[in-house]
Order: sequence, then C-alpha cells, then structure tokens
Amino acid sequence: MTALRHLGLAHLALAGAGALGAPPAARPNLVVILADDLNSHYPGFNGGPVATPHLDRLAREGTALKQFYVHAVCSPTRSAFLTGRYPFRNGMEERAHGNDTAGLLPDERTLGEALRAAGYDTALIGKWHLGNWYQRQLPLQRGFDYHYGLYGALVSYYQKVRERTYDWHRNGEPVREDGYTTDLFAREFERLIAARTPGRPFFYYAAFNATHGPDEAPAALVEKYRQVVARDAGDARPSLREFRALKYAMLESLDTAIGRLLAALEKKGLRENTLIVFFNDNGGRHENLPYRGGKGDTYEGGVRVPCLFHWPGRIPAGQTLDGLACAADLYPTLLKLAGGSLEQPLPLDGLDLWPMLTRQAASPRTEVVLGLPGDDVDTGEMALRQGPWKLVGRELYNLDSDPGEKSDLAARHPDIHRRLQARLEQLVAERRPPEPHLRIPARPLLVFGEKENANPPSWLQPYLDALPDSARAKRKNKKK
Repeated sequence: MTALRHLGLAHLALAGAGALGAPPAARPNLVVILADDLNSHYPGFNGGPVATPHLDRLAREGTALKQFYVHAVCSPTRSAFLTGRYPFRNGMEERAHGNDTAGLLPDERTLGEALRAAGYDTALIGKWHLGNWYQRQLPLQRGFDYHYGLYGALVSYYQKVRERTYDWHRNGEPVREDGYTTDLFAREFERLIAARTPGRPFFYYAAFNATHGPDEAPAALVEKYRQVVARDAGDARPSLREFRALKYAMLESLDTAIGRLLAALEKKGLRENTLIVFFNDNGGRHENLPYRGGKGDTYEGGVRVPCLFHWPGRIPAGQTLDGLACAADLYPTLLKLAGGSLEQPLPLDGLDLWPMLTRQAASPRTEVVLGLPGDDVDTGEMALRQGPWKLVGRELYNLDSDPGEKSDLAARHPDIHRRLQARLEQLVAERRPPEPHLRIPARPLLVFGEKENANPPSWLQPYLDALPDSARAKRKNKKK
C-alpha cells in the first residue's frame, strides 16, 4: 500500500466523524512548524546573519511572541505542545534517549487525537521523540493518521542512523530514501498537500530535526558560511567559527524547506485558510544572545525562543506581543479554534492565547513552570517564572530589569524567594511518575520500533554493514 493511499484510507475512515463547533468550511487548516536546537539570534527576522527570507516573511506578515517559553531540551517541549500539560505531569520531564523504552504516558490525550476527533486529518512529518520502541508510543497510535520521519533524535542527516540503529520510517515501516533529511521532509509535505482531496481541514505537524546535531549540511552552503564567519572578527576560535558555519548552513536549508511548505500551500490555494505556527523546541548550543545560557539551561537562553503566528486576514501582520506564553498554550489555542473539545480527564496547564493574538488582550498567563530533565526532580532542578520574577534553582532574577539574568536578587527579596520556592515544592508534589527509562531489550537493535525490529526488511542489515566507520557508533549509547 502506498503512503498516499494509506492517508487516503484514513480520510475515508474519518469521514463520518462528528465535527464540533463551527462548520468545517469555517475552520482553519493548522500547520505547526517546529525547529530543533535553533540559536535564536541566527535568523534574519531576529537580526541574525543567516538568509531566512521565508521565516522573515512569516514574521513580517504575522505576529511574533517575544516572551514564549519552552523547556530546556527536546522531548519535554514536544510533550507540552502535544498535550497542553507540563512535562512533569505527562511523563516527559526527561527526554527519550536512544536505547530507551520510556515514552509519553499512555493516558495522555494528544492534540492529534483531539483534532482527529473534531474531524481533522492529522499527519506528522519529521521528528517524534516521545518514545521510540513500543507500538503504543509511536505516532500512528497517538493521534496521527500519517507519519514520515524519525522516532527519536540525533539521526544523521544523510545515513538516517543514530549510532548503529536505523531511524527512518513511513507509517510504521522502515523506509530507505536517499537525501538530506530537511529536504526530504519538505518533499513529503509537498506530496501530501498535492494529493489532498478538498473539503476536510487538516493538522500537519512539520517537526524538523534541523538544526539539531549531528552538524551536517550541504557542502556548498557550509562553504558559503565559512566565508561569512571568516569576515567576523568577533571570535577567533576556529571551533566556534566552524560551529557557526555549520549551523548557519543548516538554518538556511531549513528556511528553504519552509519556503517549499509555503509554496505547496499556495499552489493548492490553501494559504488564506491556514494558520501557520512556527517555534523552536529549546535554546541552541553555546549562545542565544542577548540571553544567558543555552540548551539544557533554564536560564532564558535555554527556554525563551522565537514563536510566530501567521494567518492572512485573521492574525495581525507586523505585530509583536510581549505577553507571557508557553508551549502548552498551543494545545487549547489550536483545539478551540478548530472547534474541538477541551473536555478531558486530565486537566490542562495550557491557556487560550487567541484573544491576545487577535485583540491585543492581556496574556491569560502569569506563571510558567520550567524544568530540566533528570532521574530525580526537585526544586534544585526546576525553574519558575511569576510576573517579572524568575526562580532558577536557588537564584532569583527580575526579568523586567535584568533579562540577561546577571544579578541574583535572592538575598535582597527573601519574601519573593520563599514564595516562589514554596510554589515549586507544591508543583513537585504534583509530579506524575514517568515510565522507567530502561534499555531496549532487543539484540541486535537494527531499527527503532519493536515491531519493525522484529521483522526488518532484507536491505537493512547490508545497509548498516556498509556504512563507513564515521557513520557508525563510536560511543556506547550515551544519553543525548
């Protein structure tokens, strides 16, 4: 069965689903584009050196949120977006690792499930990273009619392996396709849009692995940006210059792919009734100016990221909003807009941002809970923001006067410090235990996905055996 026919059958299976709220013709298509490990000050729309005309267009013609928060690493952010609940509640406070059986808790309702119940077609093109082994954890079992891409993280952009394990799939089957992953995601999106039958709204989640490592990009682009960084006298360290050249090249490739997504929508006449959301899953490595810290930190550089909303005629163009928001807020905002139901057994942490986006209403959010991954969660590993105040471990900052988090005010404001500390202790007591992070039992582990690994295609073992040493494991299942 072809991939496109698979999605077509999903359309038929859902044709009788009862739509909630507004008539289908009035409901928008939803496209969420997620970048990975993006250094926030690299894109052109943030004044960076990388050519990002398509992201710049989304920013110019849409609304940018300047205080949008995610979590310090990949999986927690993805889980918050897809459940509307904080990671310490949904079991993903610690990211899913390569050789790891843990995943999103099975009783969590995902945005894919909720939108599918509301009559939407759903597809994930890209990186999942919410469990990569048991069937119950995988995208087709968590609300998506269609999936193309990787289950985990750290996949090589050309070989599609993490260490010695293959991680490239279409609808629950390993698939071998040559090319650069960023380009392949764009091609798959184009194919799905071109094959669509008009009349049903869709939710397409395009979760790119760019600009996450391993740092690989087309050679011509890397050389282009080597020349750019060579002219930058701000840092003479060769390692940082090469890092920047690679990341710049990966970002330009990502922007080109996003341009292909936008062109595919335009070609089918879908842009006018499609809400596009772009955001990043956590701060990039090394630097996220003007903020302190990066990936893995709960300082601003690790958790404050770009977020853009674009919908012609419905979202104001050229608007910048300073209201507080976070990844969990996307769930109720999109679901309510789609006419879906917010009634569910597990309560939401997310809040509806639509009045803020469209009517310049005040943000409904006054608090954001942030956390680092770890086997044990305590107040020393978590962070909390309330209004201008932010507690990071034992440190206290006023972000209105000190967005760079340079001056610890804990000793000067012990009452505020105690209040935030008590709130964190309350939240830790509400934590739900995650699934155990155990090693995958399969030997050999050729491909992620228990069912796929049990019956691998005939081409897979020879493909893995033929990989050059540089593409094979030299580290033994380190956590990334």
